[in-house]
Amino acid sequence: MDGAHLAPANGSAFGKGRIGLAMNPVAITGEAGAGKTVLYDALAQTIRTGDRDSIRSPDSEKHRAVFRSGSRRAQASVVVIPGQASEERERALAATMGGTASPHGIIHVVCWGHNRTWRRPEQRAIEEALRAENPDFDQESVRDWHLRKEVEDFQDLCERIIDQRAANRLRWMLIAVTKCDLYWDRIDEARDHYIPGTPGHESEFHIPLRDLVDETSIDLAVLPMSSRLIRHQFLPQLQTQLFQLDDEQLGTLRSHFGSTLRSFLAAGVGEAGHDDH
Repeated sequence: MDGAHLAPANGSAFGKGRIGLAMNPVAITGEAGAGKTVLYDALAQTIRTGDRDSIRSPDSEKHRAVFRSGSRRAQASVVVIPGQASEERERALAATMGGTASPHGIIHVVCWGHNRTWRRPEQRAIEEALRAENPDFDQESVRDWHLRKEVEDFQDLCERIIDQRAANRLRWMLIAVTKCDLYWDRIDEARDHYIPGTPGHESEFHIPLRDLVDETSIDLAVLPMSSRLIRHQFLPQLQTQLFQLDDEQLGTLRSHFGSTLRSFLAAGVGEAGHDDH
């Protein structure tokens, strides 16, 4: 995840689903408001710069898409898991991660604390929690609040995989650090938050990530992503944050992400071909 060295354009990862191609189950997970649905839409090239914000998705979303790697094609079965805590989320996780239906790959979506909070009651709950800590809370306070919840969500996912033996067919995980057009001037800070190894830059996110590396053999990657250029407001009374990239840079990020995703998917299809999944 290095903002100074982006890969060249290589096309998108997904196309429209077709009949008769091998299946490759993929789950998209992450906190509410992190941008899971809009990430899928960007990879499938169904959104453009300037499209309005996506709506809150309380239910799991199921898609079929075709990915390409050179001359090879395979059909992916993609499930977007609801982010907000609910019975529907638990049911979706249990159904998606359990038994022989578990995914080959997981795209876990994070956004360095730039989650979209849709409903006013949820916004008020955040305001009240922050005012109890500091009456003069600011954008950084809100971002830190979301980062704490983001770590808890990732810990829960890792515990399901490691301790509960969920997703027993899992081969790879791609951590998508989305909305980075909003904080490109601080991309090094975001990199150090998500990727261990920089001396003096230990974060809570590193702990479950290291557990995943130590306790499993899945392939892992952490990549920056920007699904589209947006404006972001942490809470209604706080200043709006503007995007810092342009369309060309957005396309480069998408292509870099899509290229890595295709390589993971292609490896999964190569292995799956032996057992007809």
